[in-house]
Amino acid sequence: MEISEVRKYVRGPLAPVLTVYKPGSLEVDLDAIQENVDQQIRRGMARGKGVLLAAGAGGDFALLTVEERKAVIKAVADAAGGRATVLACAQSPLTSEAVALAVWSQKVGCYGIQLSPTWYYPPNEAQIYDHFTAVATSIDICVMVYHTPWLDSHMSMALLNRLWADFPNVRSLKWSSFSEHETMEGYIELAAKYAIIDNGSAVPHGALLGATGFVTHLANVWPEHEVDLWDRFAAGDLAGATAEFIAVNWVWRQLRGWAGQTAGGGESIVVKPAAELTGFHGGPSRPPMVTFSAAQRAHVREVLQKIGAPLV
Repeated sequence: MEISEVRKYVRGPLAPVLTVYKPGSLEVDLDAIQENVDQQIRRGMARGKGVLLAAGAGGDFALLTVEERKAVIKAVADAAGGRATVLACAQSPLTSEAVALAVWSQKVGCYGIQLSPTWYYPPNEAQIYDHFTAVATSIDICVMVYHTPWLDSHMSMALLNRLWADFPNVRSLKWSSFSEHETMEGYIELAAKYAIIDNGSAVPHGALLGATGFVTHLANVWPEHEVDLWDRFAAGDLAGATAEFIAVNWVWRQLRGWAGQTAGGGESIVVKPAAELTGFHGGPSRPPMVTFSAAQRAHVREVLQKIGAPLV
C-alpha cells in the first residue's frame, strides 16, 4: 500500500460519526446515522477532503454490542457509497473480536480500520505486536494505528517502525502522546512513513510537522468549516488558519471541557445537542452517559452562536 495514495484519502478532518439512538427505546437508529453521513459528505466531507470514523469512541462503541457495531459500520459505509473515506473502529480488548470487526469492515467496503492496543489488562509491546499481527494479516485494507497511552498501553518508536515495516497495510497513525518530546519524536520519525492524523490539542503544531489531518468532533456539527480549515493549513496559510483555529476550534474544545466538568463523561454528550442545532440528528444518550438538559442545551447554542456556526 503506497503511502502517497494513503495520504490522498486519509486526509483532512476526521469525524467520529455519531451513533444516533431512537428516543424511548434507545435502539440504534441506522436511518438517522445514514442521513447524517449523507449530509456530512454533501457539506464537504467527501473522499480526499475528510475522513468518517464509524463506531469509534465518539460513536459510543463501548456502549454497543458487537452486532450493533457491525450494523453501524455497514450503515456508514453504505451511506458513503464510495463518496467518502470511511474507517471503522475495530478496537477491542479481545483479539478475535478485533479480527472479526476488521474482516467485517473490509467486507462492507470500508477504506480501512482504526486499531489500538488492547486494554483493561495492560499489554506489553510483544502482546501489542501480536494483536496487530492478527488483525493486519486478516485484511487487505488500510490499518490506522491508534496510540492510546491513556488505556495503559504504550507504543515505542521501535514498535511503530516495526509495524510499518512488517505489514504493508499499516500505513496510518492517529497520534498523540502525554509527552511533548514523544509527540515531536513521532512526527520526526514517522511522518514520512505514515499518514498521521493529529489527535492532540495543538493542530497547528501537527500541520507544521507533517500531519495529513486532525481529529475533530466539530465536523459532526459544522463540517464545511473543518474541511476549509484543513485546506488552509495544507495550502500554507498557517497564520490565517491558526487564527481561525483559536477563534473557533479552541472555543469548541473549551465547550467539550465544560461538558465533562458539568454534565459527565463521554465524547458524544455535547456533540449530539450541537449537531441538532446545525441540522443533524443527535438524539438522546445511552446510560451511563447523560442527555443534556434544556439549560445545558441553551449554553451549547450560545457557544455555537459565538463561533459563528450555522444554526437552524
